Amino acid sequence: MRRSTIEGFAALVVGAGSGMGEACARVFAANGGRVIVADMNAESAERVAADIRASGGEAKAGRLDVSSVDDIEAGVRAVLDAYGRLDVLINVAVKVASVFLEDADYDDWEKAFHVNVTSALKLARACLPHLRKSPSPAIVFAGSLAGVNGYARSGSYGPSKGALITLARQMALEWAPDNIRVNVVIPGTIMTPAMTRDLSAEAIETRKQQIPLGRLSEPGEQADAAVFLASPAASFITGQVLVVDGGFSQALYPQPMGMRETMRDYAMRKHT
Repeated sequence: MRRSTIEGFAALVVGAGSGMGEACARVFAANGGRVIVADMNAESAERVAADIRASGGEAKAGRLDVSSVDDIEAGVRAVLDAYGRLDVLINVAVKVASVFLEDADYDDWEKAFHVNVTSALKLARACLPHLRKSPSPAIVFAGSLAGVNGYARSGSYGPSKGALITLARQMALEWAPDNIRVNVVIPGTIMTPAMTRDLSAEAIETRKQQIPLGRLSEPGEQADAAVFLASPAASFITGQVLVVDGGFSQALYPQPMGMRETMRDYAMRKHT
């Protein structure tokens, strides 16, 4: 397999103050890349950047609200001022709304589309002139299973994430002549502090039972996929949606008809 590296590459990672975005910033820096850790929460961004520097990586922090054009422009300038180049945009910023279509407030609907779609376009377009100068430019968005399947109480979130996927594919087509690759990572359920805070142990265990691999994802597993797509190792991959969900989206019936146990439980019992 051809070896590839992102050493010296400069990335703007948006939504990097926690969760998957934080992991993306850490993995990118651990592989020799240089990172601007951008997040609405400036303190969280600085914490992540400081940890990266303490580990020997290169990182600076900045507050970035994707709904603000000024913040977007400032974020792009921060990369150029710090590193003199921009090779990669990883955008994990998201507006989550848990609501049924019938009950969705139109203001919340528009906010979801503004953050998840319109702001994604504004951010990518702000990066575009500088990505064109990179020897290996790439954009990676964080999608959602709600953007490719109907999901309970995803009345505005799901459709906006579906639109993001279409937007990414349009970018991939239009910006291919500039060698700019654009892809989407769709994460499965990630084990984060927010997950353990907001969900009961029973709910988490139920989700584990629904995942063929039998566990939730670690943030770093999602970051590995995102950084791979951002690297020259994925030089012929563009316009694609990579689902990293432990097989969850393939398990329409995690407990087969007539069985009282999941396929995983059955397999484990059979082979022990």
